[in-house]
Amino acid sequence: MRQRLAPVLALLALLTACPGTAVRDDSHQPAPDPAGQREGDRAAEREDAIARLADDYMARAAAHEPEVSRILQEVAARVGGTMVGFEHRLKTRDSLLRKIRSRLAEDPTLEVSRVVIDDALRYTLQVEDDPAGHHERAIRTALQALEAAGHTVKRVKNYWPRGDNYSGVNSVLVAPDGLPWELQFHTADSFRVKEETHALYEEMRDDKTPPERKRELFRLLAAPWEAVAIPAEMLTPGGVHDTEEIILNSSP
Repeated sequence: MRQRLAPVLALLALLTACPGTAVRDDSHQPAPDPAGQREGDRAAEREDAIARLADDYMARAAAHEPEVSRILQEVAARVGGTMVGFEHRLKTRDSLLRKIRSRLAEDPTLEVSRVVIDDALRYTLQVEDDPAGHHERAIRTALQALEAAGHTVKRVKNYWPRGDNYSGVNSVLVAPDGLPWELQFHTADSFRVKEETHALYEEMRDDKTPPERKRELFRLLAAPWEAVAIPAEMLTPGGVHDTEEIILNSSP
C-alpha cells in the first residue's frame, strides 16, 4: 500500500514546494475553429494569387517595353510628336496591386486569374494638328507601325466630340504574347487639360462620391474642354482605325 501511494505523495510534495505551479486544465479551452482557419487560408491564397498576377504583368510589360518604346520614339520623330509621361510607361507594382484588388471588389465572383489589366505598359503620344489633319494621320501612322511589328489593335476609343468631360484618343493594343497595353494620343492642349483636371476626374470616378457631386464634377470637367480645338477629321468614323469608336460621355 505504501509503495502504491509513493508517486502520489511525491507529486503533492512537488506542488507544495512550488506554489506557483498549477496543473493545466484544458477542459474549458475554446475548440479549434476549422471554418475560420479555412477562411484565413483562402484569404492568404488569394493575396498570393494577386501578387503573382501583378508580378506576371510587370515581367511581361518589362519584356515588351524596349521594342514598343523604340517603335513609338521612331514614330514620334517621324511625325514631329513627343512621348509625354514617358518615365511612367511601366506601371508600378503597388499600382497594379491596387487596380487588381479594385477589379475584384467590383466583381466578387471574379477569379484572380481572370482579372485583365490593360495598362501595365502605357504610353502617350502628343502631336499637334499642324497642318490640319496631321494629328489624325499621325495616329494612323503609329497604329500601322505597331501592327507591322505584330501588335494587334484591340480597340480605339475616340473621345473628341464636344460637350463632355474628356477629349483625346485612347487605344488598347495586344502584344504577340497576349499582353494588353495602352496608347493614348493627345495634342498639347488636350494633354494639358487632362493633367489639370485629373484630380476632379478621379473624384468623379470614385464610388464613394455622391451622385449630385458627380454631376457637379462632370460640369466642372466639361468646361475647360470647350476651349480645346478638335483636330481636323477626328470626328470622321473609322478615320484612324477600323476598330475606332467615337464616344460622347454622358453625365453621371
